[in-house]
Amino acid sequence: MQDKSVIELCKGKRIAAFDYGLRRVGWAVCDELHIVTTTKGIFERTSAGFWDNVLDGLKRERIAVCIVGIPLRHDDEPSAMIKACTEFAHELQTKSGCTVIPVDEAFSSKRAMQTMISIGVPKSKRRDKSRTDEISAALILQDFLRELE
Repeated sequence: MQDKSVIELCKGKRIAAFDYGLRRVGWAVCDELHIVTTTKGIFERTSAGFWDNVLDGLKRERIAVCIVGIPLRHDDEPSAMIKACTEFAHELQTKSGCTVIPVDEAFSSKRAMQTMISIGVPKSKRRDKSRTDEISAALILQDFLRELE
């Protein structure tokens, strides 16, 4: 269960979730009622217009709150990826003005692959890492929304 202040902060607002990666950032959004979660694709980290694309996407989708998956370790040891995700979350908040909430996203890519297998996505399409990234973002968002209930 999320803290009451987080619940109030998110109430009636469109939320975006990000699955940060060094090459790609998958993202997904939900509606104001937090009923429908929709994958929105990926942002290429290596593109010159990365931040412009992210900010345009947030504006287009009317996002007020962002969730950023952080791959927390069970031994509480910091890693380079945790640092990179945390820096992304901070920069996202600074550039967008949205509230950014970090959440544990450990195993989201593995769960995304399992989801694709369970719904019958052909192996050839499961090899597309961008699809895994956006489904991971949707799973991160769904987990967060479940915690808001």
